[in-house]
Amino acid sequence: MNQSKNKKKLGLWMSTSLVIGNMIGAGVFLMPAALAAYGGISIVGWLASSAGTLVLALVFSKLSKLFLNKSGGPYAYTRAGFGDFAGFLVAWGYWISIWVGMAVMAIAFVSALTVLFPMLEENSIASVLTGLGAIWLLTWVNSRGVRESGKIQVVTTLLKLTPLLMIIVGGFFFFNIDNFIPFNVSDSSSFEAIAITSTMTLYAF
Repeated sequence: MNQSKNKKKLGLWMSTSLVIGNMIGAGVFLMPAALAAYGGISIVGWLASSAGTLVLALVFSKLSKLFLNKSGGPYAYTRAGFGDFAGFLVAWGYWISIWVGMAVMAIAFVSALTVLFPMLEENSIASVLTGLGAIWLLTWVNSRGVRESGKIQVVTTLLKLTPLLMIIVGGFFFFNIDNFIPFNVSDSSSFEAIAITSTMTLYAF
């Protein structure tokens, strides 16, 4: 009985990779190119969205303690505080955000593959089928069970972390403070640039 229960549980490495995998998503790989148009001031946007995310985390931490017997996360908290309709709107909005998030990840995946397979950039049908194929494959993996999904999560997390660590370590050898001058290379004011980049980086969280 205990063995069958253990087969349905995620171990330490699988749980850790699940959290890391959720944090390091397509947003992290898409942001550098998008933020390049604003220059070094985008770092301030990162810091602003990081602070906001920490505040949200503290809010959810407090709510989870207040509603120990309620499952459902934001939906359950909103329903308890503001009623069924508000709870429905939160659940519906989250559902839609998952659709959008999956589309963004599929587009980012196909975009990355165009470096190795240029035909994907020229053939729209092939690119659409590749994106759909990735979604179908991961859906099939998830349907196989929790531990099977966890094993794939460990592999994909390693694939995410490896290039990031290589870029971070390699970046130290090419660091040049002159790249931060001017600090704001966009046509927007500093306040507008920080507001825009913090909104963009919030997606990565």
